[in-house]
Amino acid sequence: MRTTYLFSLFLLLFFMGCAVKTPPLKERQAKVVSLKNMLLHLGSKVDVYEAEDLAKSSIDYSYLLAKKYKAIDSPWLQNSLVNIGLKKRGLCYEWAEDLLRYLVKKNYKTLEFHAVGANIGYLNEHNALCVSLKGKGINNSVLLDAWRNSGDLYFKKIREDKKYKWKERKCLYKAFTTKR
Repeated sequence: MRTTYLFSLFLLLFFMGCAVKTPPLKERQAKVVSLKNMLLHLGSKVDVYEAEDLAKSSIDYSYLLAKKYKAIDSPWLQNSLVNIGLKKRGLCYEWAEDLLRYLVKKNYKTLEFHAVGANIGYLNEHNALCVSLKGKGINNSVLLDAWRNSGDLYFKKIREDKKYKWKERKCLYKAFTTKR
């Protein structure tokens, strides 16, 4: 028990210097433009204002979550620190849930969110969210994964993400997506 505590304390102190830093404004702005364009390509009915707002909001809020969680560069190490009780939050489903909780308040009319998971039920289970044109489902959606890069929002068309095979998790986040 004492050895575990000392080792955990060592890990925490060692990795404190690996805290995630917010990139410069120009880099963040370039990411916003890239995500906005990806969202606009979901279909001609996507509202331009909504695409821009969602892009900026999800990128900025992911960095804010990194600060809130006191995230470190390695998401797997972050998970370990949460699981042994040295950090309170920062597991993948918490990033997705908190990001979704924030975004759903914006009440987008042309875009909708979906909870997704990969490797469900296994030790390497991963959860995130995706956004699609309202009514179109996850097959033609954009993945939003704040956990993967420790707050530096990873986004890609879901069918182009080669790392995970995503499945919709309709039961998760139902309270956030059913009544707006």
